[in-house]
This record gives sequence, structure tokens and C-alpha cells, in this order.
Amino acid sequence: MAHARASGVTRVRARGVRATTLGDDDDGFRAAAQQQLNLTSSVDSSREHCIYHIGDVVFDELDRTWRYPSNCVAHLHKFDATLAREALSGKSLFFLGNSVNRRLLYAIAHILGGSNATYNRSPVAAEIVQDIFSHTIFEIGVNASGHCSRQYRCSTAAFGINPKVRSISESSLKMFNCQNKSAWVETRKLFDSAIALGFLFTSTPVLPVAVRFLEIWANLDDVSFAASPVDNYDILVVQILILDAKEESYFEKLYQTLKKLMRRRKALSRPVRFILWGSPHNLESELHTTTIIEIIQQKLRPRMRDIGVTVLDVTFATAHASALTLGQHQKGSLHHFMDFTRLMLADMLINTINTL
Repeated sequence: MAHARASGVTRVRARGVRATTLGDDDDGFRAAAQQQLNLTSSVDSSREHCIYHIGDVVFDELDRTWRYPSNCVAHLHKFDATLAREALSGKSLFFLGNSVNRRLLYAIAHILGGSNATYNRSPVAAEIVQDIFSHTIFEIGVNASGHCSRQYRCSTAAFGINPKVRSISESSLKMFNCQNKSAWVETRKLFDSAIALGFLFTSTPVLPVAVRFLEIWANLDDVSFAASPVDNYDILVVQILILDAKEESYFEKLYQTLKKLMRRRKALSRPVRFILWGSPHNLESELHTTTIIEIIQQKLRPRMRDIGVTVLDVTFATAHASALTLGQHQKGSLHHFMDFTRLMLADMLINTINTL
């Protein structure tokens, strides 16, 4: 892909690049780019190919934006509020992860909001996409006009639990959502005709706690109605954050648990879809970007494909956006992206959901 230096434009294709704007000493990024180029066909415009490569984006430094590969314009596109509401209409999404996943939830709400989006009241470095971190677990609704509700909780007793505690009892975990069907129905009335977005904070690292939640929800006895997000949302968005090689040890347990949960929902005659997304660029990761990409592409994605679980790989895109200073982290944060990357990730997720 050519660079247009004279006009001030540098177009770089994340993962499927022929060259990058990074320094000559950044061999890691160049290696990752070449590795992905070997796996990606630039002329393949099939739906399956484009879905697989939603994380492959083109950055334009002059316009400070991203675009999807030109060969995928028939399948992938940027979502405005109207298109996003159409794509997510009637759906409920639950986000399981750390605060990066919560900020992704609010970026989704921002796109859905359009002209009625709720803006950040205390901008940090010109950020406008809101993020509210009052509760460990909550649900918000975005109505047909794009207005975002406050955070709602179905059960108040569970919110005193320290989310960093690994040995949370099963009885406590059952309380993390509505404790009975009538409580759930009453809460759902608040979101009539709205797109429901729920969240549960796992702490960091993400996978040990996320897998623990999913395991317990998979083993609930009552399949007629259970007090867990897995039983009551259409799509679960699970964050995959790979900080070191130990994260791999949770992949098989995650696979078996998701397989069991999908059977559970089938018994309820309400299929559920899972989207695993990651690994977002993190400044404290012990692994190089190339290694993380290999882990996702060669170990996580093929295994999950066997049971119909979608994996959205954003590893190189988020790292590259950061290297280009388009997708910066908040000042003083190792995890939190600013608006550019938050909205890019939200758009990738909506594209992913739109293909399910």
C-alpha cells in the first residue's frame, strides 16, 4: 500500500500492511505486518473473508480516521446512529471485562446516541465519549431517539462485593443479576423498546475472573429462569486481555464453558451468541504484539470457531493506532484508550454483530 507523503496523508493497513510509518527500529511491528500479509488476500472480497478480517483497518493520519479495506466495502462500513440503531434494534448486549470493556459499552451508546448522545461532562484531554464507573454491575438502555439512561441495578445486595476477590461464593455470584423472574421483568420494563447494554467488572487480569463467572453461570440448576446475564442477554461480549503467557491456560476452560452455556440457552429455546474481542493494546503487557497476535490467531480463534464463537482480533489495530499517535491512551493510564480508539473498537463490534 502506497504512502502519500506529499499530501500529508499516510495510509497504513493494520495487519495486512506492506509498509508502516513506524520507525526503522520497530522491527516487531514490521514483522507483525508481514506475517499478517502472508495470511490475508488483498483481493478476496467474500463475506467470510471480510468478517474474519474486521480488525484490518486503514489509517489516514491527515484526516485522523480509519477505514475498512477497500475490498470489503460491500460488507463492512462505518456506522452512524441510524445504521447502528437498525443493526442493534431489539438486541441486548452484556459486556464482561475490566474498565476497558465498560468504556467500549459507552462508546457503543455514543454511536447509538448520534445527536442525542450524552457527552462527557468533565472532558479529560478533550474526550467527549462518556464513561460512568459508579457500579460494578449495571445496565443502561438507549432508546429509539438515542437517549441513554442512567445506570440501573436489579439487585443491590451484591454491590458491596470486592470484584478483586477471586474466591467469590456461588450464592453471591447468583445475586449479581436479578434474583428472581419478577425482579427481572420489572427491571426490563425500564428498557421497553430500548437497546439494553449490561456490564460486569472483572478486574485485571480479566480471564481468570471472567471464566469463573461463566463457569458458575453454566452450572446453575434452574434452566427455566436463572439469575445470570448469560440467561437473559442476546449477545455476550467477553474481553480477552493477554498480558502474559499464563492467559493461554484459560482458553480450554473458556471453550468448554462457552460450549456448555450455549447448550443451556438452547434448552431455554433462546440461543445466545458470544463475541470474544481482544487483545487491546496495553502498556504493561509482557508480550510483544506479534506474540499476542499468534496466540489469538493460532490458538484461540480456531478453537472457538468449532463452536460458533466469534473472535474479533483488534491486537495490531489498537497497537498500531497508538504508535501512530491516533489512538492514544489516557494520560497516566496503561489501559484506557481515548475517543479515537474507543469509537473505532465500537464500530468494529457493531460490524461484528451485524454479521452474526
